[in-house]
Amino acid sequence: MVDFAPQAASRADGVAQPSVRRYYALALLTIIYALNFLDRTIFNVLIEPIKKEFTLSDTTMGLIAGFGFVLFYSLLGIPIARFADRLNRRNIVAAAFAFWSAMTVFCGMAQSVATLTLARIGVGIGESAGTPASQSMIADMFDKNERPRALGIYAVGTYLGVFLGYFIGGWVNQHYGWRVAFFTAGLPGIALAAILWLTVSEPRRGSSMETVTREAIGPTLAFLASQKTFLIVLIGFCLTTYTNYATSAWIPPFLARVHHLSSVEIGTYAGTFKGLFGMAGTLAGGLVVARIGRDDDRWKLWAPAITSGLAGPVLAACLLTANFTAMVAALAMTSFLVGFHLGPIFAIAQTVARPSMRALATAIILLTATCFGQGLGPLGVGMINDAIAGEYGTEAVRYSLLSASVTTTLGALLFIWAAQYIRSDISRATN
Repeated sequence: MVDFAPQAASRADGVAQPSVRRYYALALLTIIYALNFLDRTIFNVLIEPIKKEFTLSDTTMGLIAGFGFVLFYSLLGIPIARFADRLNRRNIVAAAFAFWSAMTVFCGMAQSVATLTLARIGVGIGESAGTPASQSMIADMFDKNERPRALGIYAVGTYLGVFLGYFIGGWVNQHYGWRVAFFTAGLPGIALAAILWLTVSEPRRGSSMETVTREAIGPTLAFLASQKTFLIVLIGFCLTTYTNYATSAWIPPFLARVHHLSSVEIGTYAGTFKGLFGMAGTLAGGLVVARIGRDDDRWKLWAPAITSGLAGPVLAACLLTANFTAMVAALAMTSFLVGFHLGPIFAIAQTVARPSMRALATAIILLTATCFGQGLGPLGVGMINDAIAGEYGTEAVRYSLLSASVTTTLGALLFIWAAQYIRSDISRATN
């Protein structure tokens, strides 16, 4: 079992030292996070065959893809995170992982819209417990200047999961049907949950020599609400998350309806140019911000602001061009730019919170943003699709997705605003 206690005790200078053990744990948590996004993303690739089998509208598909997932994800995430600030986080992640993987398998067994929706809700319930506890563990394995890099590596799981979801979903659906695609996505997670439980131990809280003080929920929420960086970044992250989830859900139908790609082609193009380039952007964001943010903490928000702002016009170009090659290139660049901010924003949530409230801080910023982004993103685009379909037909998705280029630009402006408060807020959290 990977034990973090010896390394924590050896860090008398307060700086986390490299070790195989903590990077093994980081790698395993990143893989789990990737399967988190595989299990939620694969549904997006299967929108067209599911819609056809159950004879559904785009609005209904948007509801199942969005609010059907995030409703209980958001309601249960914060109380579970509160438990994660007090109980064994490794056990919470392992149990949640096994549960949401099983629920993904049940999606493939659904015989009606109701049972499919219930299975999606189950996936959301399981996934609500995984990320806050995982990020809290990582924050206790890496110090404040290492966290953008470590959480950038962790955030690579977002786009690794997107890549796998698109690729596996497209290929398996083409050859074996959408139900088998869900089985393929869910079954490996049950085995990996056991590996996590057997090989990784709980890291010591505040192991980077930060003081850990247990606080009641009231003072904890009051402190986070008093951190201006936290509040402004929360709103900005909601907007950029809308961009992420709207494009994740509707880029596959966009490729099918506007560019007439097959299921396998959608999996290949969306997986490669959204998944892999998003992964590269996420990794670059963590590495770059960890370096340039050492001397001035404001760069931890300035850099994400620059890339999120550039993503808006690039996405618009992707949607509006008639040239297939230009569309693919713009899709790749958009994915890189949108992915860049994930690691740094996750690190901000950890760094402006005290050690005893990190899981809760992550839960608030992640679950609120996911509720807004995944709840409104797929649904909003689906509703616009249905509203303008009479005028634009299959081209409607091209124009409804433009809403996502607006939200990432607004998010960038909020990151710039938050940067002016970050140094004082870090000081308050550490003293």
